[in-house]
Amino acid sequence: MKEKCLAWLKKNKLQIITMTIIIVAGTLMHFVTTYIENETVVNILGVIFPVNECSWEHMKMIWYPFLVAGIVLSLIKKDKKYFGGFVVGGLFSIALTVAGFAFYQSFSITSVLALDIILFIVCMVAGGLLAFHLSKNEMMNKYFVCFIILAVLVTALIITLTYVHGEGFLFQDNESLDGHHHEH
Repeated sequence: MKEKCLAWLKKNKLQIITMTIIIVAGTLMHFVTTYIENETVVNILGVIFPVNECSWEHMKMIWYPFLVAGIVLSLIKKDKKYFGGFVVGGLFSIALTVAGFAFYQSFSITSVLALDIILFIVCMVAGGLLAFHLSKNEMMNKYFVCFIILAVLVTALIITLTYVHGEGFLFQDNESLDGHHHEH
């Protein structure tokens, strides 16, 4: 049994390390602007880091770690398929998270911190598993340019929605949570 477990860990080492890094990095991103008092600095950092407690701002904690992981793995492994896999995996994780937020917040008046954390981790793992699965697919090479364009468009949308908020539950700042950031 011990040998099987060690063999599995060795076989999946890259996935385990990568998913751990993106979850930790995404989590740490939450706190970058928390104690910064200078609104200009917060506005600049808001391009990448969450600046308030609305659900949409927290999508940055998913998108950017996936994007960076896809770029880094593509370069380290010299295999462009990782980029496309992680772009799709990141988008899947965002969609799953939004669906999860919509589902549980339809039954709850406010965000529940424990559920938010569990949902974040589960969605990051699901997106990471999908990303690695797709990274083995030759289609990721065939449509590499399309994935670059998609990544640029998603990043532009995330940046735009940082400064031009939408309507609905995704954009409502939940001040009831500890760690409230800054108002925009």
